[in-house]
Amino acid sequence: MQKKFHTEAGGAVEVLVDEVLRLRGRILSASRELNETRGLQSHSEGLLLTAVVRAAEPPTVAKIARSLGLTRQSVQRTANELAERGLVSFEDNPHHKRAKQLVATEAGLAAHALNADSRGQWTDRIGAAIGRDEVEHAVAVLRRIRQYLEHPEAVDAEFADLHPRMNKAKK
Repeated sequence: MQKKFHTEAGGAVEVLVDEVLRLRGRILSASRELNETRGLQSHSEGLLLTAVVRAAEPPTVAKIARSLGLTRQSVQRTANELAERGLVSFEDNPHHKRAKQLVATEAGLAAHALNADSRGQWTDRIGAAIGRDEVEHAVAVLRRIRQYLEHPEAVDAEFADLHPRMNKAKK
């Protein structure tokens, strides 16, 4: 039986979503292997440590969870594991009495640097195989899709402004 889509563009989006989910699985597997060979115990630890190291100011567990689309509880569990291993520490937050900020320790910075070097080699190989222009185009398309999912009203308004007949039809 052949699948039916509302539009050709909708069908293309469905295929794209399927491919993104498959890619996510491959990236998680590769990332897990890279992290584990470099001393981190999971993909989550590498993800969280990177979020802490790259943050402009020390983040809270809740802020990291929101930015990564994860539950606060799962981020808290991973943060506790990293803290127990001495890779991050919880420090007082001047903006909130109870929500501690996460700060990478010297050991955490060293672990992140080791992982970043390995990840850099991995991403360089992929970039060379695919090509910078194609990768940048893919990033731009995925970013636009994410922005639409986060704020569909803004994109719908922009679309309506570009197509005045849409505004008349709605009135």
